[in-house]
Amino acid sequence: MLLVDDEQRILDALRRTLRSRFTIETAASGPEGLQILQDSLTQPEPIGVVVSDMMMPGMNGAEFLARAREIAPDAVRMVLSGQADLSSTIAAVNNADLFRFLTKPIEPAALTTALEAGLRQHELVIAERELLRSTLTGAVDVLVETLALASPLAYRRTARVRMLLTTVASTMGLADDWRLHVAAMLSQVGCIAVPAPVLEKVEKGAVLSPEDRRMYLGHPELAQQLLGRIPRLEEVADWIGGQVSDIDELTPGPREDSAHACFAAVSAFLAGYDVGLGLREIGRRLDESGRFDEPLIAAVLDAAQVLTPKGTPEEVKVAQIKPGMVLDQDVTTTTGLVLVRKGERVSEVLARRLQNFALSVGVQEPIKVLVLGG
Repeated sequence: MLLVDDEQRILDALRRTLRSRFTIETAASGPEGLQILQDSLTQPEPIGVVVSDMMMPGMNGAEFLARAREIAPDAVRMVLSGQADLSSTIAAVNNADLFRFLTKPIEPAALTTALEAGLRQHELVIAERELLRSTLTGAVDVLVETLALASPLAYRRTARVRMLLTTVASTMGLADDWRLHVAAMLSQVGCIAVPAPVLEKVEKGAVLSPEDRRMYLGHPELAQQLLGRIPRLEEVADWIGGQVSDIDELTPGPREDSAHACFAAVSAFLAGYDVGLGLREIGRRLDESGRFDEPLIAAVLDAAQVLTPKGTPEEVKVAQIKPGMVLDQDVTTTTGLVLVRKGERVSEVLARRLQNFALSVGVQEPIKVLVLGG
């Protein structure tokens, strides 16, 4: 818990009152408080409640709490002030998302009750985030594995987005943003309505007929309509609905927040990659759109190497295929039906699917694969 007040005697009194119930950190100014809050993010238990005076020299409470929200958005923020003008109060409420506004003097019991409520609110925020990160992303992973059975080509496109976006997010310091994982996994769900021959043409960079082009370019909108019905996924649904499927439709626009920009840049890159544009040309178009900063564009271009995995070539039987391998040839049944295209990374579902086909129909063996290192 962090207490910020420019009067040291008040901080000392609050520490004496609260130290038996809470772990207390104090700061005599806004900048000092921000530094303590920033440092706590590296600790096993970061600061969960921030309480600030309003009228402080240099940086007032409204400014401090707004900055605190940017540094530690999960922390619960409160004001404890003896005086505050109306404009500062409004700014604190609107910009810092206050949990409570307390006035001095305050009885110790009332302050303790408010702080305990703040800690409970912080626990709820953390629990909801973990629910989104664990339960929701787990459910999405299962859904997408099912997509592999219904539309292998759509699943392969999903795997490609996931590999590229995971690498870019790590470079940009956004590896822990659950929205990027979910957006990657669901980005191609609308492709389930696109016939496989059309998706094959897209992957080969072939010219599409007007009808085929309409069907393909409609997949982001369909995905947005489906995902928009799921609570907490409205933002991700909007990202997916706005993804660029045709590099020629990458028009200038305002820069998005960092996570959205990562997803949008990866989508636009793949739209250019599909039609055979070189890395330099794709980078030029990303830059000219004005929507992405240079470090992000560089991260996307550097990450492109994951699209051509390098590994040890081997020939294996179906029973020896394991998740993580990359198919180095089309896999076909003994009757000539193509089951999986070259370049697909093997998942547990795909390995099981190939085993089932080998038992029921028969699969041409041996199969060329790449065994990736690490």
